[in-house]
Amino acid sequence: MTPMKPKVLTENEIKEMLTKVTEEEIIEYKKHTLTHLKDTILASGTPGGATVKDTEGNEYLDCTSQAWTLNVGFVNPDVIYATQFQAERLTHVRYSYPTVPRIKLINKLAQIAPGNLKKVTIQNQGGSTAVEAAMKLSFLNKPEASVFITTWMAYHGATLATITASNWMPSPLIRFRGFGQEHFVKVPYPYCFRCRSNQDPKDCDLECLELLRNTIVYGTNAPVAGVIIEPMQGPGGQVPAPKRYIEGFRKVCDEEKVFMIWDEAQTAFGRVGKMFAAEIYNVVPDMMVLTKALGGGLPIGATLAREDLTSFTYTEEHSTFGASPLIMAAALINIEIIQRLNLPRRAEKLGGHITKRLEEIQQKNNHIGDIRGPGLFIGVEIVKDQKTKEPANSLADAIVREGLKRNVIFDLSMAHHRDMRFVRNVVKIKPPLTITLDQANRAVDVFEESLNTALKNLKVL
Repeated sequence: MTPMKPKVLTENEIKEMLTKVTEEEIIEYKKHTLTHLKDTILASGTPGGATVKDTEGNEYLDCTSQAWTLNVGFVNPDVIYATQFQAERLTHVRYSYPTVPRIKLINKLAQIAPGNLKKVTIQNQGGSTAVEAAMKLSFLNKPEASVFITTWMAYHGATLATITASNWMPSPLIRFRGFGQEHFVKVPYPYCFRCRSNQDPKDCDLECLELLRNTIVYGTNAPVAGVIIEPMQGPGGQVPAPKRYIEGFRKVCDEEKVFMIWDEAQTAFGRVGKMFAAEIYNVVPDMMVLTKALGGGLPIGATLAREDLTSFTYTEEHSTFGASPLIMAAALINIEIIQRLNLPRRAEKLGGHITKRLEEIQQKNNHIGDIRGPGLFIGVEIVKDQKTKEPANSLADAIVREGLKRNVIFDLSMAHHRDMRFVRNVVKIKPPLTITLDQANRAVDVFEESLNTALKNLKVL
């Protein structure tokens, strides 16, 4: 097939429009945008790599994978070729029409999914609508129920419903309340570093799990449809739930006959050293929500469910752009890349290397409270003192700012309140799974340098 050429505009006109921006345009844009964004304007990424340039030509090592999404790196050549090829054939169909990429992607997800999660529906927006699909499916299969249980510090999306499911409203980041507050009840997440019972996670009696059971049985005014949980919390601080908790969680859901719904938006497709976090826990939920790294950089979400559950009608789950063959082609090829390059194993290996180096820094720095993985799902909790564990928000923020000065992009956990205090003290290190060993070492070097510089500037030492 001969590549298409533009007919109305010239190639140079299109390239100019998509790559050049004037100072006047930036000033004008800032007057009109409803959403406040960062000042750095990203322009081009290294194909399949972990670096990205801004409009001024500065190159950054990105330890955020742009919202933990680019597991196969920026502008991955195979993903780009797939989207270009598909774009010249078909870019849009109504939701009711299957396409070749849709058929193959659904089959692929069913093939690689843990256990009996063999039913698949796909969305165009991402995690929020994928979570809502799981909620709708729960109502469909348990029509007498109307309540979901979610956890403290959870994040499940930014629609009016999923904001309510999350634990961020109102907060310094979200200033309004979502819809459907009567449909959600919150329970503590098993945050072992800050255990409210001051127990040793190795042999604790899992009071948090018993609280979950009691909430299902006694703590709601209507039947519970399901429990939505991140098996490893992302925005809440990079907190993996203990294996014993997840095993007990599965048992509680079975005994109380509620759906166990996993939000693997951030953990799936290799980041934690396995294709899914479910493989680490050896536990299979009733439904699983996927997004972020699924599309190789394009917007897509998916909801997987047990094969015995009643499926949606077209009307119950359709959306205008929910069947885009373009994003499904990208996702299909993206999964194939992850498998062929064995990126989960790469994440496990490089993540272990980074974590070991961070632990060495921790031994000589009292302000690193905890280091959490697994794989390239790394969070470093910054504290004022390892003994008191008091969150050091300003220091964590300064580390991220110092890192950017050194052309390395880190980021922080989302802001929330704990014990009436504003908390945002976990530095995230979650680069593309294609990051090289030299780049991984550079990231740690810059982290340590940024920490030391921030300490001096804040006069903490």
